[in-house]
Amino acid sequence: MKHWWRRPARRIRSAALIATAALALIPGLGCREASPAQSARSSIRIATAFGPLTQPLVTEYRRTLTNVDVQTVPAPNSIDVIHAILEGRADFGVAHSDDTYAGYWNQTAENHGKKREIRGVALLQPLSEYLLVRGSSGIRQIKDLDGRVVGIGPRDTSSFILGPQVLEAFGVRPAAVKVFSNRPDAAAAMIDRTVDAVFLPGYVYPDDVFWRTVREGAYFIPIAGPNLQRLRERNPFVRLTTIPRNTIDGQTSIIPTIGIELVVVCGRDIDESIIYELTKELFIAFPRLSSVEASLRFLNFDEASATPIPLHPGAARYFRERELSR
Repeated sequence: MKHWWRRPARRIRSAALIATAALALIPGLGCREASPAQSARSSIRIATAFGPLTQPLVTEYRRTLTNVDVQTVPAPNSIDVIHAILEGRADFGVAHSDDTYAGYWNQTAENHGKKREIRGVALLQPLSEYLLVRGSSGIRQIKDLDGRVVGIGPRDTSSFILGPQVLEAFGVRPAAVKVFSNRPDAAAAMIDRTVDAVFLPGYVYPDDVFWRTVREGAYFIPIAGPNLQRLRERNPFVRLTTIPRNTIDGQTSIIPTIGIELVVVCGRDIDESIIYELTKELFIAFPRLSSVEASLRFLNFDEASATPIPLHPGAARYFRERELSR
C-alpha cells in the first residue's frame, strides 16, 4: 500500500495546478483579471501636418487598431513634425523628404535626457506644387509672371520654399511677392485682384474661398521646362510630377509640375510591433485615402521602402514580409 506522502512529486504538482485553476473560477479569488500593465493600451501620438492625408489616416487607425490609443498632436507643417518627434512631443507623422533628411543628420533634441532619433516608415508620392493663376489674367506660362504680383506661402510650406526658387530658375522678376499665412487669404486676394498668381502646397482643400476662385476662372499653369534642371541641381529632393486630370473643375489635361516627396516618419524608440501594425494598416487604408487627394492614386508601393533615412525595424519587417509574400 502506497502512502500519500510517497506519491510521485508530479502528482502533487498536478493537484496544485487543478486547485489553482479552480480558485481562478471563483470571483474575486482567481487571477483571470489582467493586471493594469497587461490591460493598458499602447498609445501613439500622430502629428497633424498634411491634414487631408493625416486626418483620414488617424480615423482609419482608430477604427482598425483597437488596441492602440491613437492621439493627435498639433504640427502645422513638415518641419514642425520633425521637431515634434525629435523633442518627444509626437511619435509618428508625415514630413517632406528634405526636412526628414536634414532632421536625421542634425538630431540634437533630447527626450528625458536621452537623444531622440527619427526613423523612416514609408516613402509616399511627391506632394505636387500648384501654380494657380487668376482668371482672365492672360498668364499661360511661368515667364508671364514677370512684372506681376505673385503669392507664396504659408511660411515653412513647400510653396514658401519652392515658389521663389522657381521664379529665380526661370529668370522671372515679379512686381511683388506676397506671403500669405493661409490658403483662404491667398484665394481671396485672387478674387479681389490684388495678386495675379499663387503658389500653393499641394492638396486641394475643400474651402469655399478656394473653389470660388476656380468658379471665377482661376486655372493651373505648368511648372515645366529646361530651367528646372538648375533648380533640381540645387535642391536634389525636388521631383518632376504631375497634377492629375479633374483636380479642379474644367481641368481636362494632365499638368506637369514639381513636388517634394512625403515620408512617413516616427521615433526610433517606438515599439517595433506598433510601427509594424501602423505600416501595415497604412497600405491597407491607402486605396480609400486616394479619394481625398488625387495624387495618392499614384503611390508606388515598390519604392515605398526607399526612405531617405533608415527604416524603423517595425516598418522594415513589414516590407520584408510583403516582399516574401509576392
